[in-house]
Amino acid sequence: MAAIPWPGDEIERLAELHALGALEVVPHADFSAIAELAAHLCQTPIALVNLIDAERQHFKGHFGTAEVSMDRQVAFCPYTICGRALLEIRDALDDERFRDDAVVAGEPYVRFYAGVPVLSAAGHGLGTVCVMDHRPRRLSPVQRRTLATLATAAAAQLQARHHGEVLQRLRTVTAREVGLLQRLAGDLRAPLAALHACLKVSDDGGGLDAAAEHCMAQALVRHRAPLTELVEELLLLAGMNSHLAAVLREGQPAATRPR
Repeated sequence: MAAIPWPGDEIERLAELHALGALEVVPHADFSAIAELAAHLCQTPIALVNLIDAERQHFKGHFGTAEVSMDRQVAFCPYTICGRALLEIRDALDDERFRDDAVVAGEPYVRFYAGVPVLSAAGHGLGTVCVMDHRPRRLSPVQRRTLATLATAAAAQLQARHHGEVLQRLRTVTAREVGLLQRLAGDLRAPLAALHACLKVSDDGGGLDAAAEHCMAQALVRHRAPLTELVEELLLLAGMNSHLAAVLREGQPAATRPR
């Protein structure tokens, strides 16, 4: 078997795959529905929605097999993500790249493969939607277009799930903001009252006497730590809001968990 190729954008591809949180998605009914539809429309016994990391292939949707992952060095999909279009292998035994592959020479004895890369918004091949058969064959033009459409649907589903997680984070951040503002309103009362009392000590003629200055200094020292903590939390939330809003506006992936 020939050495498995690596995409030229492998570093960027893996970064986007992880930023989307795609590998954290367990095999899901939405992706299995895409796989089942691909199998029925292409009339094959096996179909997968497959995401590929640095070492393994992860079957996020599958039909006709109970496997949920496979080594990256096995089978066809690592070749598919090196391109941007359909890869069709009509008879794996006639292709020197695959005739000795474990899934061709042994179970499930794949002879036919067709796969389309699942492309991210930035154009990186994150995985594939693919179909396989135990006998040599070829897809019709309609089946090829259908497989490409299903790969686009899988990419859209990944992006939608990511945006859903970002929106949930925004809701969480908003709830934290409300709590912080309530704390801020309460915690400011004490230092403001203390400062107001200190100002009362000053002479009516303007300027602060030594007693008033000492009073204000003590009030600032006493309340500095809690106020500093509040300000830092507000700045952190402001930064998170700005980042998440940019993600939604520009459609770029973001880490799905707060740092």
